[in-house]
Amino acid sequence: MSASTPLTIETVEAVRLGRAFPWPDVTPIVDAVRDRGAEAVVEFTRRFDHVDLDPGELVWRCDGRPVGDLDPALRAAIDRAFAAIEHFHTATRPHDLTVPGADPAVTLEERWTPLQRVGLYVPRGRFPLLSSLLMTGIPARVAGVPELVVALGAVRPAGLEPAWRYVLQRLGVGTVLAAGGAQAVAALAYGLPGRLDAVDLIAGPGSAWVTAAKAEVYRRGLVGVDLLAGPSEVAVVAGPSAPVRWAVLDTLAQAEHAPDALGFLVSWDRPWLERALAELEALAREREGLGPVRVLLARDPAEAVAFVNRLAPEHLGLLGEAEILAPQVTTAGAVFVGPYAGQAFGDYVAGPSHVLPTGGTGRFAAGLSTRTFLHRTSVIRVPERPRAETLEAGAELARLEGLLFHARALTERLDSPR
Repeated sequence: MSASTPLTIETVEAVRLGRAFPWPDVTPIVDAVRDRGAEAVVEFTRRFDHVDLDPGELVWRCDGRPVGDLDPALRAAIDRAFAAIEHFHTATRPHDLTVPGADPAVTLEERWTPLQRVGLYVPRGRFPLLSSLLMTGIPARVAGVPELVVALGAVRPAGLEPAWRYVLQRLGVGTVLAAGGAQAVAALAYGLPGRLDAVDLIAGPGSAWVTAAKAEVYRRGLVGVDLLAGPSEVAVVAGPSAPVRWAVLDTLAQAEHAPDALGFLVSWDRPWLERALAELEALAREREGLGPVRVLLARDPAEAVAFVNRLAPEHLGLLGEAEILAPQVTTAGAVFVGPYAGQAFGDYVAGPSHVLPTGGTGRFAAGLSTRTFLHRTSVIRVPERPRAETLEAGAELARLEGLLFHARALTERLDSPR
């Protein structure tokens, strides 16, 4: 944990420079899975996860398997989270749209079609994130994706806990890939001959290795990806009346994901920051392996929100007097406003997906939603001849660009009967 320091642009740049992704290191892993299939996945699973699997254990069907002894309280918690996530994504799923064109002869449509086969990556390393299965699988199902493949790490059917079986059944998942890491991403992208067909898109959070592998298979044109969701991030901006302990707990809730997680506590009130730093140091002693948390002093609220928009954090909490800054935030993955809107609430039971852009990519990317799993198509219907001036305008632009057949394709329609 760090003492309070002035807030500067250099703070953001230092953070980004310090979070290197293993881009070159994932390439040989992806190549090996492409060339050797299941044999390579088994080899990397043994090397990185220290689990010996046979190639025949890499892919298994999970439909029809009994859930097992699931604690009623845990089942109820899953059901409540499921309902909240499903409610939000059902309400926000885009629908087909038809509008008249600028020319009376034209009708325009926007059509949304679900992807057919999607791979979901669910972290099951230091902390097995059942919530990530909910936060990826439910939006995919609401979007209408018919076939889901879930990468759950090196787990055999008998070793999968009842809660996981229950969620897989509720989602209607049929196939599990028993692998994690970059090798799982490569297997989803290339498929495993005779065992697993390639998917159309890979979605879900993961380590820096997983993120780098997703970028690599996307670069090769193999699959789509949801976003580059790497190590967790949080920034909490607080005014002097904000509850100190809650702000600190919200920050540590993300810092506990992994040592490469990042946290920021920001305020323009020095006494508040001093209390927060003391609370932070006390609570941090209770847990090992936390990511670093920086405590930063802004000159005023305007500087605090400017810093946040440069940082583009995955999660942003606004507490106390900082709550009024919400309309000025333009880059955060998700914004949590008010004392009861902690990031943990959003991680489990609020409704929007907790799979969010990290590493500053919130400047141009958005969090996972039903749109992630939908293909948008424009349909242009012109059953009758448009106005002459419309065709002539198109032809004039085509001639400007030197595209003569474009121009002729338009002008020859000028003389056709309506």
